[in-house]
Amino acid sequence: MLTIPVDSFNSILTLLKLENYPPLLAYLSYSARKGVATSLVENVLKNDTVIDEADDANKFLELIGPLVRDEDGQVDPPEDEFAEEQNLIARMIHLFDNQVTDKQYLLLTTIRKQFGAGGNRIKFTLPPLLISSLRLALRYEKLKSEDELWAKKCQKVFQFSHQTATALFKANHFEVSLRLFLQCAQAADVCQFETIAYEFMTQSFLIYEENIADSRAQLAAITLIIGTLQTMRVFGAENQDTLTTKCALYSSKLLKKPDQCAAVQLCSHLFWPVAMKGRGETEENLTRDGKRVLECLQKSLKIADSCMEANLNVQLFVEILNRYVYYFEKRNEAVTVKYVSGLIDLINTNLSNMDAKDETAKIIKLHFANTLKYIKYRKERPGTVSFEEIDTSALNSLS
Repeated sequence: MLTIPVDSFNSILTLLKLENYPPLLAYLSYSARKGVATSLVENVLKNDTVIDEADDANKFLELIGPLVRDEDGQVDPPEDEFAEEQNLIARMIHLFDNQVTDKQYLLLTTIRKQFGAGGNRIKFTLPPLLISSLRLALRYEKLKSEDELWAKKCQKVFQFSHQTATALFKANHFEVSLRLFLQCAQAADVCQFETIAYEFMTQSFLIYEENIADSRAQLAAITLIIGTLQTMRVFGAENQDTLTTKCALYSSKLLKKPDQCAAVQLCSHLFWPVAMKGRGETEENLTRDGKRVLECLQKSLKIADSCMEANLNVQLFVEILNRYVYYFEKRNEAVTVKYVSGLIDLINTNLSNMDAKDETAKIIKLHFANTLKYIKYRKERPGTVSFEEIDTSALNSLS
């Protein structure tokens, strides 16, 4: 009976005006209320019903309480069913939207109070809520010419985002919270808040250092941190150097040599930013340090050389060669023909040390051959960078 109004009105906003609906719903058992709550959420998603007032949002979240927070008499569903329920809630969050920025902030804080009592549910519900808050911060930034207080309001939104990410961290969702802190840092970068962006990056480093122990997770995390930092432009020279140095330090301390090698190579991109057209950047306006790039590449080469396994050793050399070719093509003056040719000779020499019966050896040789074919292709079709002096004769022995 209680689902009939949902189907009849086809609008949650109309349903919320029925004063006696919530008291009547409260008489049902927990499982029955949960069934009604699921119907309500599915109706909102089906009709893309936008809830734009904080009072309506609060009333609606009260109605679907069994899906939002722990209650007396509840029966915990199987893990996959629980995840499916919470994904419904997560999908719905973008429908809490008000075109007036100040009202949108009030809407988000109202939702946050309800979701904060969700227990294990927060790993599903808080991330999309935080992303909504970052979208709000960018909306404030776009309105800065119209609102003198935009900076203070924007900072308040970032405070909200920080508290939300911290709640996930305190609930031991370390990898999710790290990703969200990095998202916050990028948004703060767009809004040109250096201090706030630095704080978010610092939190990411602390989570990485103290709470991520698995070697795979560490590599994934440092890759994300490096990728995020590469896109940021708000930092002054001192803060940029501090963060970049930290990335390089963590990269070189990874447990596995191949992971060290890959991460140190990625660090080279921190000294060679790519122009982002969306920000009106050009290649000429970017500050680059070719020597620091070369230092990273040489360090990764040293790490690769220390690997005892012959196949892995050559594989890492080929990967580094591709990175050398990339920078050579991007006209990094520190990466000269001498370094590229020298690495080609080194790989060619070490090919004989590989286990020919191993299937991976064939893949590594193919990778090396394809790299040499590309260099040869560039020699035949010269562009702004000349590849003429790079020796590709090793290709003959690989064919």
